[in-house]
Amino acid sequence: MDPTIWPTWPLHFKAPFGLAIALLCAGLGGELVARFARVPRITGYSLAGLLMGPAVFGWFGRDDVAGLRIAVDLALALLLFELGVRLDVRWFRANPWILVSSVAEALLSFVLTFMVLRWLDYSNGMSATVAAIAVSTSPAVVMRVVAEIRAEGQVTQRLLALCALNVAYSLVLSNLIVGGMHGVFRNDWTAALLHPLYLIGGSLAIGAALAWAFRQLRRSLDLSDEQGVVVLFGLLLFVLALLKTFKLPGMLAPLIAGAIVKYMDPRPQLWPRHFGTAGGVLVVPLFMLTGMSVTLQEIAAGGLVGLALLLARAVGKTAGVALTGPVSGITRRQAIALGVALLPMSGVAFVIAEDIRLMYPDFGAKLVPIVMSMMVVMELLGPLAVQRALQRVSENCTGDR
Repeated sequence: MDPTIWPTWPLHFKAPFGLAIALLCAGLGGELVARFARVPRITGYSLAGLLMGPAVFGWFGRDDVAGLRIAVDLALALLLFELGVRLDVRWFRANPWILVSSVAEALLSFVLTFMVLRWLDYSNGMSATVAAIAVSTSPAVVMRVVAEIRAEGQVTQRLLALCALNVAYSLVLSNLIVGGMHGVFRNDWTAALLHPLYLIGGSLAIGAALAWAFRQLRRSLDLSDEQGVVVLFGLLLFVLALLKTFKLPGMLAPLIAGAIVKYMDPRPQLWPRHFGTAGGVLVVPLFMLTGMSVTLQEIAAGGLVGLALLLARAVGKTAGVALTGPVSGITRRQAIALGVALLPMSGVAFVIAEDIRLMYPDFGAKLVPIVMSMMVVMELLGPLAVQRALQRVSENCTGDR
């Protein structure tokens, strides 16, 4: 009898088996924390990833996450495109104080984070890089919590707008800093000048092309049905492949594309319900995989520094919005709630730090522990901060107060 037709012993499971178990644990973890702890499901996804990763049980490592990076990139592209479509820049023209609030909280969080790192004797380059990443607000956390508690109102709308702007600020600043690294580490000042222009200009061009393609598809397809969603997924995957081919960042172009679509057609978009549901499935591996990326060594190396930076960042974001909130049309209480809701850090911070690590390993070896220690705290507490902040101003529609 041919032994090759029978399973071997002991059994050797293929890679999809481990991924299936991980997704099952993450999904169940999200449901359990939502049902019994009454916290957002994405907290459970992150916690499951943290437990299964090298920080605790070590069932999965960073190499496993690297092999599934496309899932992280696609999930972020979906979320950022949808976030961009919700960003109506006409609002800033009608109420410029909202834009002032955004600049104030981003600037304060950058400056305070930078100052803390300089006080701790980190270099200007490291301080600026971490501060640029700290400006960002996690679109995945904000959008999923808003959807989960069905939040609506002034604070929610400003939260989505400021979240989109924070991502844009962080990506642009990070690209400029990467350009500076070419000059410092490689003494290539031509690349230091031209590379950031290429990264930002290329993202603008591909973002505009994506917006044009989306509008053409919208004219010929019903994007509210399943076929339209499949086409949109394919379009975004194609754009991600294009960005990778041209060595452009994967997050800025989808955000720009969504904002252009909204500007060209301010009518409410009907597609996000189905598109967001499909994208919501990718949110599970997004948080699970980022949780798996954290190691115990990184937490130990960057833990206390990360906590100090989170405090400085929280002061900057909350103070920036609180100082400008009343003149922009919201109460002080709403402004403070908005500042708290802007605190989450997750996928965007992970991708920026990981991309810099791949480009400059020695610099990244010092950068990643700080960012990861900040991220792991915010992945667990950030969703709760958004949930409680929006409940505090009674903008949730789930009945909780």
